[in-house]
Amino acid sequence: MTRQIRALTIAALAAAAPLFTPVAAQAANLTLCGASPGGLWSLLGVGLDAAVREADPGSTVTYQTSSGGFANIVQLKSGACDLAIVHAGEVIIAERGDAPFKEPTGGIATVALMYDKAPMHWLMGKEFADKYSISSIADIAPAEAPMSFVSNRAGILPAILAEESLKAVGLDYEALEGFGGNVQYEGSSGAAEVMQDRKADMWANATFVGTGAVNAIANARDVTLLSVPDEVIADMVERYGSEEVTIEAGAYDWLDHDVKTFGARALLVAAEDADPETIKLVAGAIRDHADKIAEVHGAMGAYTADFAASFDVLPYHPAAAEAMGITQ
Repeated sequence: MTRQIRALTIAALAAAAPLFTPVAAQAANLTLCGASPGGLWSLLGVGLDAAVREADPGSTVTYQTSSGGFANIVQLKSGACDLAIVHAGEVIIAERGDAPFKEPTGGIATVALMYDKAPMHWLMGKEFADKYSISSIADIAPAEAPMSFVSNRAGILPAILAEESLKAVGLDYEALEGFGGNVQYEGSSGAAEVMQDRKADMWANATFVGTGAVNAIANARDVTLLSVPDEVIADMVERYGSEEVTIEAGAYDWLDHDVKTFGARALLVAAEDADPETIKLVAGAIRDHADKIAEVHGAMGAYTADFAASFDVLPYHPAAAEAMGITQ
């Protein structure tokens, strides 16, 4: 009888064993909202996917094209994507409820800093700059220069920063038109063509030193870079989370002087109420496999886990902070 009970007990435990077997973590198939295909943000998506796959071979990050950071914030809030790349200034604008937002829109948390020091280039044709004695954006209004200015696409952060910077030195677009100038809006490739064809005197955009668009323009005509006054830089840092940057003499073959300006910072973000385990997976993947992100582009070559954890303007998601050892 004892043997029968013992046999039945063992059989019952064996049958129940699957119920007590530890369950493997469910693979995460994450959607990352970025920007246009083919740009740096899409390459960051490739790097993030590689890092996450290295951390958990069953998980993936799929890049989804978007019109940019403002749209990404809306999509995060609606649950259309799990992660997004945004500029710091876009999150700050959303929190304030400034245009294009109709009301304060918060609830976004940092997962990792992706890059900084993408300096605002104020690229002007040298002939025009020499004619009106312009070396700083503050020189344009006093000279009443009839400048044809090509900005980035209307409504996106670089275009907002350009307009606000010029306003800060007394040059709004209405005044520029009063001088006989004009404003055009183009994406990077379109702006490069306009500048190469001498259909504009100045282009402004936040982009890495050595980017192809700047080099293409410089190969077609003589150019110079304008500096930004300290008080304007401070304003951009305070209001838009920008960063003071100096483009050093020699950064371009034709640049013979240091140029003070401000730069954009890009973040990987998630909704504040995002699943902590998902955020822990992604942040841990960046912590342990930052090299996968560093290898996607020359501008990302110095990317490290310490850099990813170094953003100081917007709070990190608690799960990301825990994974990266951040005290906040």
